Amino acid sequence: MLKEIKMKNKIPVIVFITACLFYTIGCSRPVATVNGKKIDRATFDLHLKEKIEGHKEQNVTPDMKKLKDAVVQELIAERLIIDEAEAKGIKVPEDELNREIEAVKKNMGEDAFNKTLKEKGITPEKFRSRTREKMIMQRFVESLATEASVSEETMREYYKNSPTPFIKQARVLMKMIEISSEESARAVVNEMKSKKTDFDEMAKKLADEKKAIVSEYGWVNPAFFSPAIAQAVKNLTVGQYGGPYKGQKNYFLIKIKDREKEGIAKFEEVKDNIKSTLLEQKRQAAISHLLAEKRKTAKIEIKTN
Repeated sequence: MLKEIKMKNKIPVIVFITACLFYTIGCSRPVATVNGKKIDRATFDLHLKEKIEGHKEQNVTPDMKKLKDAVVQELIAERLIIDEAEAKGIKVPEDELNREIEAVKKNMGEDAFNKTLKEKGITPEKFRSRTREKMIMQRFVESLATEASVSEETMREYYKNSPTPFIKQARVLMKMIEISSEESARAVVNEMKSKKTDFDEMAKKLADEKKAIVSEYGWVNPAFFSPAIAQAVKNLTVGQYGGPYKGQKNYFLIKIKDREKEGIAKFEEVKDNIKSTLLEQKRQAAISHLLAEKRKTAKIEIKTN
């Protein structure tokens, strides 16, 4: 099977932080201690619940004993990472912490954010503390292997020796006009046809008059859009425009400016993806080795029973 190219960027901080809403740092009976530091029952229970829900979504019935063991081991590993990061002097400045918290609030919405904290029994102070820990852990893992540690020679070897070729997905170069109502969108189409107005010219006119939102998408995979628009993009030929097509809220007119078929990607086209893959592999190997060494000397007590 041919290997598809996938964007493999590092996990955004906001993904880690949003997950924090499913944890808490309470004062309940600990399930474990790591070098004298407690992992509380509330954190364990919420983490376990999230894992169970994930299994349910996949219609899998987990072995509860093994699942509980896995959860407590994950939390122990997290504690070891935080301690090591702090020992290395990794810190998060207050202004950066504030920006991340504000990003979470903006992403979720202020009301939803506050409601979730209340439902989970997490105070703003506890959430702030947890957010700081997640940022510290991410920075520590990133410090284990820098981008400079992945040479171009290594990337070229990876590309050359891959058992399956890297596939460049089909993509189109397109422009979109977004209009609030179907009636207005159809009126624009009728005007272009009757006056033989060029699509780009009409797009500029509508944007200048603030009657529409015009987007130069550049090269994009049609699958990025909703099924209806993706199908429309697939059917349009180069230079052709179509619409209006109904989006989630508004209506769209689309012009295809160019198109590229699926094919085998050149090294330069997948260089960044390969670098991300190798960097992730190096970091995972480094953190696994570090945790194995730390567990040998750490004083760990498990009290889940």
